[in-house]
Amino acid sequence: MIQDRNKHTFLRKLYPSTKLYLCLALTLSVILFANNWYSLGVFLLGLGFIIREKFYLEFKIIAVTLTLMFISMFLINGTLYPGNDYTKAPAFVLPLLNIKFYHEGLERSITVYRRVAPLMCTLFLLFRSMNMTDLGIAMNQGGLSYRASFVFINVFQILPVLSKEMTQITDAQRSRGLETEGNILTRVKAFAPIIIPVVCNSIMKVQNQAIALTTKGFSSDAKKTIYRELKKATADYILIVGSILLTIGSIVYRIAV
Repeated sequence: MIQDRNKHTFLRKLYPSTKLYLCLALTLSVILFANNWYSLGVFLLGLGFIIREKFYLEFKIIAVTLTLMFISMFLINGTLYPGNDYTKAPAFVLPLLNIKFYHEGLERSITVYRRVAPLMCTLFLLFRSMNMTDLGIAMNQGGLSYRASFVFINVFQILPVLSKEMTQITDAQRSRGLETEGNILTRVKAFAPIIIPVVCNSIMKVQNQAIALTTKGFSSDAKKTIYRELKKATADYILIVGSILLTIGSIVYRIAV
């Protein structure tokens, strides 16, 4: 999912560490500023970039989650929040169903939702546009050891491979007559014929990868070289400085207020 190499858009051209700075700044600012208009602005900005970067098909799962969260959060807190003052008139009454919503519960819902929705939108956008190979190179250039960065990046590369293998093996076993759908007992019986080939294939892949790494001098103490050099553009420096200032400003604002 995060291995796309197309770099024709603004976000995909950014240096990986720049996106990490942006993630930190947006997370802290949305949480610490606690302003409805600021959170709405971040949310709309994220949606705009998602449409511009053409990630809307992948974002639909998060969009459904946010919609369900909005409905359940405002419905439950607006009516059943313990801090609701039922002696006062409700904020509004839902027609036909006669469901009463109170100010305290609605304010509580807004407080939580204004922090969750913008972050889910913007963090999805930033991480979706990040290439893990570039992130590994950036980690090496930042001073992290070659082995540590390899382990970190390899985890993200293995998970999609295992998921794909699990799907392929499940389909292959179904074609041989294995029942994988049904009650719990049927699923338990189908677990072993599926998981054993997955584990065996994983062990074989690890052995092949270990041989490949050895032949390429992974264990050597010599200085490692990088086949592709990444350089920061002017936009990267501007965004990094802006992210640092936004982070510091959020912390200062929270302390002062």
